[in-house]
Amino acid sequence: MASHDLQFSVSQNGVEDPNALHDSPGLGPGPQGAAAAQSWGQLSASSHPIVCIFHMLFKGLALFLYIFGGWFAGDGSGGTSGANFIIVTVSCILLLAADFWVVKNITGRLLVGLRWWNKVEGDTTRWIFESAKDRQTNKFDKSVFWTALYVTPVVWSGLFVIGLLKFNIGWLIIVVMALGLSGANVYGYYKCSSDQKAQFEQMMQQGAQAGAMSMFRSTNVSSVLGMLAGTSQQSQQPAQQTYV
Repeated sequence: MASHDLQFSVSQNGVEDPNALHDSPGLGPGPQGAAAAQSWGQLSASSHPIVCIFHMLFKGLALFLYIFGGWFAGDGSGGTSGANFIIVTVSCILLLAADFWVVKNITGRLLVGLRWWNKVEGDTTRWIFESAKDRQTNKFDKSVFWTALYVTPVVWSGLFVIGLLKFNIGWLIIVVMALGLSGANVYGYYKCSSDQKAQFEQMMQQGAQAGAMSMFRSTNVSSVLGMLAGTSQQSQQPAQQTYV
């Protein structure tokens, strides 16, 4: 019977170890997944439509509950009920923890063939970053995964700034937790993906080149303007006549 297992190349603490390989069962989309995806409307382009939904579900629920949690935590007189505030906070933290676990252990493996984890050995901790070898990643799945992964901490960062401006210190507990968990997944999957590293390095190189070209052009323009200004000043000075 043919196996659809994926072989992962492993890197420990950021250094690739080609000899350490692990098999992950059942990660291939298979004909059944392709047939089921045809009945999912806009998700028909996905090899794993249910996984895409769960990749977004807990993020959306946590954001919705945080943004509109003031209504649920109100005491009816314009203030905030302590008991309701605790319920909303705990619910948000549970949703964020569920999202972290789903993204780290399920959606990363199925949508883009990546996974990261840590192994404690005595007093030391090894961080292991794995990527599936020779995997044909679905473009739709890849777009959904990376877009949601990068947008989530950006949105929470904006909410953190808003919370500071409004002095909602109590609600910032949720935002700090969200930033910590989403940031951990961003870092882990960035370390796993050679594509993301290459794209990030290319973006940095393009930015550096654009900055250098901008500085070079501004320097040339300043030099030309200085030369023109000096020439005009010399032409405006009256000619000195010498009488004997």
